[in-house]
Parts: sequence; C-alpha cells; structure tokens
Amino acid sequence: MPAAPNAAKDRTMDVVQRYAERTAASYARIEDVYLHRDNGVVPFQVADVNYWLSGEAPDRIPDDYFTNCESMLQYQVKKIQRHMETYDDDYIPFLFPWYGTGVIPSAMGAQVVFQPKMDPAVRGTVITSPEQVRRLSLPDPSKDGLMPRVLETIRYFRENSDLPISCTDPQGPFTTALTLAGPATLFVWLYEYPQAVHELMEFCTEAFIRWIKVQKQEIGDQRGRCCFPHGIILPEQFGKVWLCDDDCGAISPAQYREFVVPYNASVLREFGGGTLHFCGSAEHQIENLAATDGLLGVNNFCMGNFRQIYRMQEVFAGRIALKVCDFSPLCIAPYYDELFRGLRRKGTIVASFVSPELAMNNGKYENVSRTGENIAKEAYACLRRHCGES
Repeated sequence: MPAAPNAAKDRTMDVVQRYAERTAASYARIEDVYLHRDNGVVPFQVADVNYWLSGEAPDRIPDDYFTNCESMLQYQVKKIQRHMETYDDDYIPFLFPWYGTGVIPSAMGAQVVFQPKMDPAVRGTVITSPEQVRRLSLPDPSKDGLMPRVLETIRYFRENSDLPISCTDPQGPFTTALTLAGPATLFVWLYEYPQAVHELMEFCTEAFIRWIKVQKQEIGDQRGRCCFPHGIILPEQFGKVWLCDDDCGAISPAQYREFVVPYNASVLREFGGGTLHFCGSAEHQIENLAATDGLLGVNNFCMGNFRQIYRMQEVFAGRIALKVCDFSPLCIAPYYDELFRGLRRKGTIVASFVSPELAMNNGKYENVSRTGENIAKEAYACLRRHCGES
C-alpha cells in the first residue's frame, strides 16, 4: 500500500530541512556557472532521480504511475531520498508532473498512447494541409488533452509535499509544430508554404507561453521560483523557462534562423531568459543558438560528440552556460576521461543520467541491462575525481 499523503509530506519536509545547507551550496555553485565565474569546480549530477521511465528497470516502475498522483509522488520521493542519502553531488530535489512530451499537442487533438511501463507517446498527426493551420484553436488547460491531468498533479504535489515543483515537459514551438503536422509534411512546407509555417509557429509559441503561465500560477511563486531543465536547476535570476529542440539537427541553419530562432526568442524574452535542450549533434546550429535572444544556457545530451561540446564552449564563452549530459555510457570511466581532457571548467555543468536499460556507446544508445546502483556509483566516483577543485 502507498504511504499516506501526509507521510509523504513529512518525508519531503525532512529532505528540505536536512539538506538545506547542501542544496544552498549547490545552488551557489550553479549560479557561478551562469555568471561564468571560475571557482575551480565543475558542478555535477549523478542523475538517478529521473522522473521519466525510459531506460528504467521495468520492475521498478509502478503500474499506476500515470493514473495515480500519489503513485507518481511516492516514486519520485523515494528516488530523491535514496539519492540524497547516497550521493553528495549538486542535485537539488524537486517534483515533476510528468506526462510525456506531447502534452501541448494532446490539447490540440493529438492522440497520446500510454503503453505499460513506458513513457506516453503521440500517435499520428493533427493537421495535414496548410489550410488547417488557421483552424487550430488555442487549448483550454482546464479541459483539453492531458493539461487537466498535469494541473491536477501539480495541485496534489503542492498539497502533499514541501518540495519545489517543476512545470511539465514543455518541448518548444518547433517540436510542437512538428508533432501537429508530422516531420515529413512540415519539412516540405518549409519550402512550399513558408507563410503557413510561420503562422503555425506563431500559434505554437502563443500556446506554449499560455500553458507555462497557467502551470506557474498553479504552482505558486514560492514553490515555482526556479525551473528544472532536465533535472538541473536554473537559478531564478537567469530566467524561468526551458525549451526542447531535439529536431534542430534536421533543419538547415538558414531555415532554423528564419523559422525557429525568432519564436524561441519570443518565449525566452517572455520569461526573462532560459535554457534550451537538444539531443545528439547539431554543430551547424551553434551560431544560431549563440544568437538567440534570451538564451542563457544550453543542455546537450551529446551522445559522445565531444567536438561539438568543445565548439559550443568556444562560441558560448562568457555568455551561455553549457550542461554536458548523456545517458550513462557503457564504459563510464573512459568516456569521462576523454571528455575532461578537452573540457573547459568555467561555465560548465556535467550530468550522467543513470539508465539501467540503456547505454550510450559509440555515438548511439543501446539497449543494455545493468544495475542502476552500480552505474550510479561508478559515475559518481568518476565525476567526483574530475569535477573537484583543479
């Protein structure tokens, strides 16, 4: 039987109070990253507190994770407690109302599929012709798609815990547009119907901004002062939003500059700045990222592409913080030994995302079964060695 809600609140209060000095020190170190101060250390996280399910051992995933707010709360709180008792890294605890990456599209008619022990996924598209763009209507968060479920979960977290609460995964205007139209269709429209794409991007940007504001209002100022892009806190003075642009590698620099950068900048300006995430390689977009107004941090699951990391550090130096991430490599020590040989310490955070059923190897992710605790211990030892005072 799950613990009673008030028991969960007691446990989260204990985490907040017991580790207050530690989290304050981590917050200050991460602030230094965004201020581009060289204090001799690299903040790091052994990210074994992931709210998503991909890469997790199936026997550790509750069957009712997406149907029971208490189950989601307990799953995350237990991970947080275990982590804080085991590792002294720069993770700062928070709760995340996770319902996959398709929440905004779901409120516009996209079908979301919930498969056992897996993260929700979008099936199919919503629009098939440019004419349909103007027929799209902004969603009502109180009744459309998965938005009401997210808000219900935020309320439950707020009432039954004392931890900070994140907005749900936001994705971004471009990823939302791609989900609504489908990549094959939208990439054709970039050439044949550019005005329709701009209209779609404007619509997705407005929907994004409204949805973030609704969630922040529900969370409240005190519990939602900061945001947590991919689990790494963004200190509040550096903005209050994060974007995902995993498809930036599939579009030309000129098209990204025309069809994506202005809309990302609109979001970032609306919330006083923020960060952007992408997976894999997009070296051809580095200058576009550097020129995005309001972008103060980039999170890259680089999949072993250290050349891209070093290039971003060179271009972003003194202006944009870099979070170097990956799912835990198959060969952990050699991976980080190689990374740190060329890594600049200033303006940098490093995170190893523990994934018992997934390993980064030779530039791609492979299905490999390992013990999460062993992965985390090895990653922790390795990162402590590399990230301490130089």
